[in-house]
Amino acid sequence: MKQFCFSTALLLVGFCTYATIRTVSNTPSTLAQFNTIQAAINASISGDTVYVHGSPNAYAAFTITNKQLVIIGPGWAPNKNLPLTAQVNGCTITGASCSNTEIQGIVFNTTVIINIAPPDNLRFIRNRFINVGIDLGLTPATYSGYLFEGNVFDYASVMVNVSSTYQNFLFQNNYFYGKSGSQVGSIVGFTNAINVLFNHNLWFGPGLDDCFGSNCRFLTLTNNIFVRRNAANSVSSSTYSNNITFNAGTNNPWAVNGNVNVGGNVENQDPQMVNQAAVNAGSNNPLLDFTIAAGPANNSGSDGKDMGLLYDPAGSLNWTVSRGSRLPYIFIMNIINPTIAQGGTLTVEVEARKNN
Repeated sequence: MKQFCFSTALLLVGFCTYATIRTVSNTPSTLAQFNTIQAAINASISGDTVYVHGSPNAYAAFTITNKQLVIIGPGWAPNKNLPLTAQVNGCTITGASCSNTEIQGIVFNTTVIINIAPPDNLRFIRNRFINVGIDLGLTPATYSGYLFEGNVFDYASVMVNVSSTYQNFLFQNNYFYGKSGSQVGSIVGFTNAINVLFNHNLWFGPGLDDCFGSNCRFLTLTNNIFVRRNAANSVSSSTYSNNITFNAGTNNPWAVNGNVNVGGNVENQDPQMVNQAAVNAGSNNPLLDFTIAAGPANNSGSDGKDMGLLYDPAGSLNWTVSRGSRLPYIFIMNIINPTIAQGGTLTVEVEARKNN
């Protein structure tokens, strides 16, 4: 186990030559520099990276104050022999000097809070949010340049202050799952939105709950799939292009509430994903096959790609690899000769894989 952790640290060093790498594990058998994320953050300065090992035990919440850091876990469903995730009981990011911080590959069980002199250009990539919210804007302000990419929002919401302004936000290649009977919505309070784009996301659930809440306005929605999720309620003065709805309640959200139909939208037709039956049944499993081989969503996006989640063969925008963080990882480690004589040579075979 110690050899595994040491090798992982070496892989990370190659990616951040000019920054200090700090490792965290709350499992005694796993070698790391710190046993809490907060201790690693306290020891870090702006520009550093904190790698959080997967663990069967949840990590305590952490706070980043006026530091630009990268926090990386193994992903929401790492594809390896020991697929442990890094479950964290929430975090708080506060202070303008946190701008350009990135949170990647973490599973959050408790609310993520960004407030007080809010930072710009935060990036949330390939995380999972379970029954929690991301709170932006407890203090009215302007928030700018946020990226949400490759995340699983599992009955989770991004909630903002209707008195704040949100500009240049991109929600791309995310999985939005809603529970039956919820009227909260996955995206709440974007009343003052400037260049807020939802592109190539999948929205579905077992019941006909809302995608948005608290009077969202001036949004741009392109290339999304909505199955049994209503994309019209609490959305007004917004622009829709190349989206598809299926049993979504209001199946033409681009035709109500002063919204604008730019074109290419498909009303109440089956997107024909490979695992469409499971999606229609509301099966909450982000590892389902959401690819599209034919039908109205096939090659029908504004960019010539399929609607819904992206499966680009090259680059990082491929839902197949979104389950893991964007780092190479050790997939298998085998000890070839576990029994050796004193002074003998231990032979270890390691297989590493890349993850775009």
